[in-house]
Amino acid sequence: MTGGRVVIDMSKCIACKSCQVACQQWHSLEAEDTTFTGSYQNPPDMSGANLTVEKFKEVVVGGKLKWLFFKDQCRHCEGAWCALACPKYAIQKTAAGIVKIDPEKCIPDGPNGCSGLPIKPCQQYCFFNVPKYNYVKNGNPVETKMMKCDLCYDRLGNLLLPLSSRRPACMVACPPGVITVGANGNSMWTTAVARAKTLRNHGFPNATIYPHQQGPWGATHVIWILPDDWRLYDLPGYGYY
Repeated sequence: MTGGRVVIDMSKCIACKSCQVACQQWHSLEAEDTTFTGSYQNPPDMSGANLTVEKFKEVVVGGKLKWLFFKDQCRHCEGAWCALACPKYAIQKTAAGIVKIDPEKCIPDGPNGCSGLPIKPCQQYCFFNVPKYNYVKNGNPVETKMMKCDLCYDRLGNLLLPLSSRRPACMVACPPGVITVGANGNSMWTTAVARAKTLRNHGFPNATIYPHQQGPWGATHVIWILPDDWRLYDLPGYGYY
């Protein structure tokens, strides 16, 4: 996957949350407390116990109700701004473009860490507000090390796994094949652009790619193909048409 890209085609997504469950299972994360709020989106956002969350958005366009899905997770920015902001150098970007957190170096609290800061430096400098460090379990607040998607880097070259499983857990678990990982970033980008154009010519005239690769955050190693205008999803940043 060196220099590669992950493409998430939300036009294929059925919002089954298999990706969410697989991610929790592979990273040995426990289930956090949730409350039904009238939406299938649960939990409401990423947390120290959920590194990817399937988000649901109901919008009315032209008098018609649309139900939009978005698999939220770390974008793995080429600039890795969260890594630059970390005072403990706990966040690193690999040659493959994966931005991962070393839990041994991360000290979100305590006298030698980022104590007393409601927003940690890595969160503050993340354009997408991704790293999280807390959640609620059995009514009690739980604090973790800073957590986010690591693209299951420990699966990619794991010889103990079957070849077909040496991919991110969310990708393996996804029934309709929403997620694609490619070694050639330029080729993946070309494929994504072609897919968006196909959608625009076949019933989805506002299909877009997100996020835009020329935003202030720079290029990202994870991009989404959205079947509708990116602005309808309430996403930070902006999309590419």
